[in-house]
Amino acid sequence: MKNPWMKRGPWLAPLALSVLLGSACGNTQTLEPPDSEQPGTGVPAEGHGGDNPFQASDCAAGHAAALEDLGDDLPEGTGTPVTTMSILNVGGTGSYQRVTNMLPGVWGQPCPSNACQKANTPVSGPLAPFNEELTVNFRGPMELYDIAVYQPAGSAWNRVSSWNRCGSTNLTFFNNLGGGDVSGEWTVCGGNSQSYASADGKTAAKAPTRFNGTLANRVEMNILSDKPCVGTGDSGECGFYRGVTRHGWGGAKIFAIRARMPRYTGPKTQYYDDVPAIWMLNARVVRTAQYGCNCRGMGSPGGCGELDVAEVLHGENPLYATSTIYSFEGATGSGRNYFQRPVKESATFIVIFDASGKIQMLRLEPDAFNFGDTVPNSTVSEWLARTGLKMSLP
Repeated sequence: MKNPWMKRGPWLAPLALSVLLGSACGNTQTLEPPDSEQPGTGVPAEGHGGDNPFQASDCAAGHAAALEDLGDDLPEGTGTPVTTMSILNVGGTGSYQRVTNMLPGVWGQPCPSNACQKANTPVSGPLAPFNEELTVNFRGPMELYDIAVYQPAGSAWNRVSSWNRCGSTNLTFFNNLGGGDVSGEWTVCGGNSQSYASADGKTAAKAPTRFNGTLANRVEMNILSDKPCVGTGDSGECGFYRGVTRHGWGGAKIFAIRARMPRYTGPKTQYYDDVPAIWMLNARVVRTAQYGCNCRGMGSPGGCGELDVAEVLHGENPLYATSTIYSFEGATGSGRNYFQRPVKESATFIVIFDASGKIQMLRLEPDAFNFGDTVPNSTVSEWLARTGLKMSLP
């Protein structure tokens, strides 16, 4: 399988609803145009990146689009479509190289050999390094309808972050376009840092901005929580970071994402044309330079961790959404097994990071999950018991 880290391009390049089981906005707070940024929502006031004010029609239209059936997504080619992928033996004892500092460099001069400064970071545990804070990344063409993050709390898993086209709670959207007079930074040796994303993800914004749900072809975006990182430098809560950032989601967790990946019908002249993807990274990666100086590195082994959940690969069947995991232990992937790309009808992807050391990925039917406040332990147990493709790290 081609190395997805390298295929995403030169790192200095500026890279860029609730379902029928409930009311259209029953699972997230409805956001009115605020006078100032509302804590915990990531929704800014006008003049602070808020060029996309709340409209009730957005909510209704998003709900209708999420339920729209444009036809059947049928398997094609020689691969094997699956709805469940299990990754076993995820954790272990090892280490990766975390970034402790980055030298900005001087325009017109070569970057010094120590521009990207790192230190060894020992890790251990059944989920390591995926027990650390993660960020979720998206690349278009993609229509997103619901995002939710759950963490265990006794007899159920509680929703701790969410977004749909009605509003959001404890969730912030970023991209890799930092610098200028917006947010984040650009340096000679570090390139673009993370920045707040505009409503369509195509540009940087000055403040957290409500995502409109549509990612155009080749546009990338990632999410973190709305919890600020206290402290700066390597000793801060989030370690060394550049530009703007937030906390991710650590420990055991479940990500639920409802999306559609329509085909791009324009001229295919760029490497990333018509290759949508959903993938997860250690949050340390985006805090320094997603496509440069970071703790992930290239290829295998995968350092601080990457999980490609559903990724269409350049040069492969455009209806195959394949999966690959990378960590300090090595890498493994789904090969010719794949999740069917949801082109005509949305699908819900469930990713469970279980404390036992297992990652379970499911592709559910559009109305099979309601993105509610809680997920009972019995439901999670049933998800974990499903069988399909099995992969294992060394």
